[in-house]
This record gives sequence, structure tokens and C-alpha cells, in this order.
Amino acid sequence: MQLIEYRNHFYKELKTVYSLTEIQIFLKRLVKYYFDWDPTFIAIHPNYALSQSETAQLDFVLLELKKNKPIQYILNETFFMGHSFYVDESVLIPRPETEELVSWMLSDFPLSKDKLNVLDIGTGSGCIPIVLAIENLNLNITAIDVSHLALEVAKKNAKIHDADVNFIQKDITTLSNWDQSLDVIVSNPPYIMPEEKKEMLLNVLNYEPHLALFTPEDDSLFFYKKIIAFAEINLKTKGVLYFEINPKYIGALKKMISSYSFKDIVVGNDIFGKNRMLKAIKK
Repeated sequence: MQLIEYRNHFYKELKTVYSLTEIQIFLKRLVKYYFDWDPTFIAIHPNYALSQSETAQLDFVLLELKKNKPIQYILNETFFMGHSFYVDESVLIPRPETEELVSWMLSDFPLSKDKLNVLDIGTGSGCIPIVLAIENLNLNITAIDVSHLALEVAKKNAKIHDADVNFIQKDITTLSNWDQSLDVIVSNPPYIMPEEKKEMLLNVLNYEPHLALFTPEDDSLFFYKKIIAFAEINLKTKGVLYFEINPKYIGALKKMISSYSFKDIVVGNDIFGKNRMLKAIKK
């Protein structure tokens, strides 16, 4: 089959599932990933005859995409702040909003003489601590997750990037004391209520780990409560707590944090103008 014919077939098969823009992006990414062809290759070489193996590779991905499986899981690759990360269905696919949170942290903590002790809670793929470690060598970073499988992915990514991060399996819902005082705690915890499932896209709902997405049925701030109580005990005076947040519950979250030993609570917006990040300083 000629490349132009396959492109038309690819578009036709996916047009009821994705937008044309998404389909175009998928195909360009696939030919780059599998064959190292530039995005212009299809336009320049429309009559290129695909081999059996090339067609088979594209057909496999096409079938997976028709099932709403995210392309990041199909290729086991995503990008976060310009860095390539391995991902599979045991971890969330990192989002642009989380990039904004990490950028905020990096701007707050320029290189200094003193090492800061940083803890990432619910690390998933390890994207937050790994980029922090790459960009700022004066951070002493530990990351925890309840999922053994997630930690295996995070360790794999740390090895790929030669990032100095200590990964430990811990459950924040039962964790109270840490073995050293912390300068910074960061978390992108589960913050979606189960009732919001009906609003979610199938590629998220059917494939991304529910353990990392959803709160308990009756408590939208469950994980924030656990982390704030932990930070109250283990964060140093003037230490900083960073969260990625659900805009729907920002008022209740700010009120709760204010009831503990935190001040200077700042809410940051994402590129869409939504309240998506929060920073608070320990008194």
C-alpha cells in the first residue's frame, strides 16, 4: 500500500473517535517513532510503498487507538518539560498543568549553597522529582507512592535520566512521621470525585489508574487532609507545601490549610485560567 493510501485509511478508521487534528498528530508521531521519518515525509513521499512490517506496525497502533487507548501507553512514551518519560497503565500520563507546577517550584528555589530536603507524595511516573533533580542539583529528593508498579516505572525513568531520586513505597494515608525535617513537600494527589466519571473521556477512564485519579466517594479532600496533617508535623518552619488541585474545591481546601500552621497561601492558575496549583508556607 502506498503511504498516501494508508494515510487516507488511517484517517477514515479514526474519524469517528478523534478530531482530524488529533489524527494528523498521531500519524506524524507514529512514523517518527517507528521509522524516524520527519513530519513532512508523507507530503514529500506520498507514493512511498509501505513494507509488510511497516504496515503491520501501523495497523497495530490503529487498532489500539480505535479502542481509545492513549497513544502514550501504546508507545510507552510521553514528554514532560521537554524530557522523554516511559509510561504504562500503572501510572498517570503527566499533564501540562503539572509542568506548570514544577516550573513554579523551580523558579522559587534557584541554585543555592544549602541542600533542600524535598518529598514528592504520590510520585507515579516520577516526572515531578526527576525534573526537579535534573534542573536543580541542590535538592535532596525522596519520592513515595503506594503502588509498587508505579515505583518500578519511576525508578526506570530515573535511571534513563540519571536522576538522583530516592524512591520508597509508602502509603500517605497511614504515614505520620518522617525521618528528617523537610523543606519542601509537593504532591499531585488523586482529586477527582467518583461522581465525575460521567464527565471524563474514555481514554482516561478506561486506561489510566483509578488509584491515582479518584478520591473516596464522600470526601473530595481526603488525600489533601492526609498530606496537610503530615506536613504539619514534618515540614520545617518556613517550609513550603505545593499542591496540584481540583479547581472545584479550592475554597474548601484553602479554608482547611488555613486551619493548620500555614500562611501566605497562594493559588496559581494554569494556561486556561483555572485554579490549578497552590503554595503554602509553614509558620
